[in-house]
Amino acid sequence: MATLTYTVFSLGDAQLHQLHTAQGKMFVMGEVAVELFQESPTSFLQEMRKAKYQRQASSDRDVLHTTAELHLPVESTATTAGITLLPAATVEALLVDKRKLELVQPFKLALLKLASQEAARLMAAGDYEAALPVALDAVQQGQALFKPAPALQLFPLYLLAAQANLGLRRAKQCEDFLALASWLAMKEPQLTSNVMKSQLSRLYGQLYAFQGRQRDALNAFAEDVYYCSLEHGPEDVRSSVGYYNMGRVFAATDDAMKATACNDMVAQVWHAALCRVVLGVAMSPEGAMEQAPPAELPIGRLQLMEVVDMLMDIGRARSGALGPSHTTVGDMCFVTALALIQLEEGDRAAEQLETARRLLPDSDLQRIRLVDMANIMLGAVAAQ
Repeated sequence: MATLTYTVFSLGDAQLHQLHTAQGKMFVMGEVAVELFQESPTSFLQEMRKAKYQRQASSDRDVLHTTAELHLPVESTATTAGITLLPAATVEALLVDKRKLELVQPFKLALLKLASQEAARLMAAGDYEAALPVALDAVQQGQALFKPAPALQLFPLYLLAAQANLGLRRAKQCEDFLALASWLAMKEPQLTSNVMKSQLSRLYGQLYAFQGRQRDALNAFAEDVYYCSLEHGPEDVRSSVGYYNMGRVFAATDDAMKATACNDMVAQVWHAALCRVVLGVAMSPEGAMEQAPPAELPIGRLQLMEVVDMLMDIGRARSGALGPSHTTVGDMCFVTALALIQLEEGDRAAEQLETARRLLPDSDLQRIRLVDMANIMLGAVAAQ
């Protein structure tokens, strides 16, 4: 018996739990009755039976356990006949039929947001096979929600579908969704932000790189850096992905000098940001270490996990070009360790710090002090 995964979202003053069951994502009928309609679960179930709404009775032990653990209201017959579960379509139909029309649009938007977040989470984990149907479902939900005219709200949904298709090496389908997103951006230029232009350019760059169109890929990634820099600044961590992607293109075209320059920029940006966030220190223009005010990264956990992969890839590139014992390889191990400390992945962070300490020269007192500070922070995180 285990607790099911569930999602919580709000509708006005109400709060609902969507259980991730073996039969799909379902709402507990009793909670819907009480939270949305202020009715008792037992009488509400009788009404549902008369109107023949789609529902499902479940005696699954995990469902029963999760419902009890969350203290969700259920009908009086739940102990013998099971708990009644409702799909999203039934909840929407109930809102319409019971004249709760002011909640229909927020309900649809909440479901759309959850689908988008799930698709993004699956892609961050590399599970594009599972992400694609979720992303396509989000597109369909969005198209139904924002019809009749295509709206700019569909832009991020088209990008999700494009990214999922690209992850499965389906270039044509990816390009089709990018074309839809581009059309929306051209249709509403005043409402298309620099961040949106950056995201679109980045995906075009990834598509072109996959197709072997390196010049087009480089131009697209340069546009990504441009728009991201306009929004956040050229030395912001959110601009670093564009530099990294440009470096990969330069490496693919055997332009080692430019590839190294791009990777160095990524390392510099993340070294400064993570020293500030994790260790609370910054470097003065003269190179002296000084205390920095508290700061946070402007990205979430899933994105930081991708950053770790990026930093480790740059470390491998440096190792291949300069040798595995080069000082700059130690620098990348140190920066990667800080990212892992931020993620609270202690064992991996310890490995990176150990390698950094071994590769960095004893004579470089500032570097050694930073590694020592990182080890202290790692111990503090582990003790929490």
